[in-house]
Amino acid sequence: MDYLVLMQRTWQDDPDYLDVEGVIYHYPQRYFALIGGYEKFIYYRPARGASSSEASTYFGYGSLGEPFPDPADESHRYVPILQYNRFADPVSYLEEATGRYYESGYSSRTAFTGRSVRRIAATDFFRILAAAGVAGDPYANLPDTELLVAAPYSPIAPGSPPKQPLRIITDIPPGTGYRPTGKPVDVGESAALQERARRDHQRTLQAMQVLVHQRGGKTFYNNNIDMFAHIGSQRLLIEAKSVGDPRVVVDRMRYGIGQLSDYAVRYGEELGDAERVLAFGAVPPTESSWIATILQETKIAFVALDGPAERVLALNERARALALFAPP
Repeated sequence: MDYLVLMQRTWQDDPDYLDVEGVIYHYPQRYFALIGGYEKFIYYRPARGASSSEASTYFGYGSLGEPFPDPADESHRYVPILQYNRFADPVSYLEEATGRYYESGYSSRTAFTGRSVRRIAATDFFRILAAAGVAGDPYANLPDTELLVAAPYSPIAPGSPPKQPLRIITDIPPGTGYRPTGKPVDVGESAALQERARRDHQRTLQAMQVLVHQRGGKTFYNNNIDMFAHIGSQRLLIEAKSVGDPRVVVDRMRYGIGQLSDYAVRYGEELGDAERVLAFGAVPPTESSWIATILQETKIAFVALDGPAERVLALNERARALALFAPP
């Protein structure tokens, strides 16, 4: 098992990297060999631009998923953060009792310069967790975004579900399209944001937006909703799903149905009677063509991106009836 330290600057300090703390990590080519996937990590906050309480401290830990290319820049990659837990109190880079560096391979803080991703010995890793008051199996009870999306979509938790205002979008933003606000991101929101950075997800939403704008419509989104479209009097709630592996299309369908149902209830006041649309990043294989019928019977329009042609195909009757496919 490899253990890593990931430098996480404040957003204002480094706007060129499309990180979202606790959600996804964006990194350049010089670190490709260090992040192979599924490492355990600790976050480190450098002094520059940080608050006095967090400068030069370790402030959280988690586990990484499988890296994937930045669709806008082949010299960078993203890696999703599957599990994350913030420390109750940050841990200084120096051990208080001894004055030694927690990263025992270093004897100077300036040695961290230029090392945004670095390996850390397992003993050092767990010493930092212990200093933060993390005992027992540190990962046993942490939610996992990869497990979440592999399971049927869970119902809305009791109480008032969190909501965000819808924001108009003229262009599909790179990465997750999200800028940290200081508020915690829950595991369901994190899973949705991670998917947005993937190439087929970006291309699908871009192609959908072209259709909407060609018909004089407007598009909106937030951290939950991939796209909400106005085309004349028609309203569309659009959920895009990445399907790079054809073996996952059924799981993506089930999870997408759950998300659409969740958002239709959670944002009922904002969405009204919006038509629900599930948009795949690729046309499903022939043996899964029955998905179109399932979605038709569930009153969900089904569309998919025809990758080579960069166009959206309507795959069931509800989709063909959408204003998206009316002549512009």
